[in-house]
Amino acid sequence: MREGVLPLGRFYQFGYVTRDLDAAAETLRTQFGIERFRRKRNAEWMEALHAWTGDTQIEVLQLGEGAPQMYLDYIPAEPGKLRLQHLGRHIDTIEEWQRLEAVVAKSGFDTPLRANAMEGQLRALYVDTRDLLGIYSEYVYLSGAALNLYDDIPQNYPTAKDAPLAAAAPEFFHGSGQ
Repeated sequence: MREGVLPLGRFYQFGYVTRDLDAAAETLRTQFGIERFRRKRNAEWMEALHAWTGDTQIEVLQLGEGAPQMYLDYIPAEPGKLRLQHLGRHIDTIEEWQRLEAVVAKSGFDTPLRANAMEGQLRALYVDTRDLLGIYSEYVYLSGAALNLYDDIPQNYPTAKDAPLAAAAPEFFHGSGQ
């Protein structure tokens, strides 16, 4: 991580918000070929779907009473619609995490949500980058047992060549063979 700047690399997750989790799952199935999800209540005010599509994770959140405003502002009006609320990025080491916290503190960015769980093995930080990027930036550091938190999320297409678009345009993903 470069000193003094927010990292935009190490992307792994599209974080969406929806009004209706079942309708959103159907949208992902019919429009994007994502068939398999893990469904889990993460908090009293949040239920989530997670799916892997290759090395990218899709997270869809349905919010309830008590949810932070940073999520509620993104809920689409229609069931089945999804609205991008954040991009998730991995932070690899505790030293990088500490540098990130120092950069955020010095920068003056608002941080509407911070999490520290599993005795510090799971850390998450939402940075309000809406003025610059249009969405929030989520940073996640995992260590120890937290490294297994995503193990039960099903894989939908392990590689790009397995994705629906790849079947329709194999030369784009695999070359023309010449």
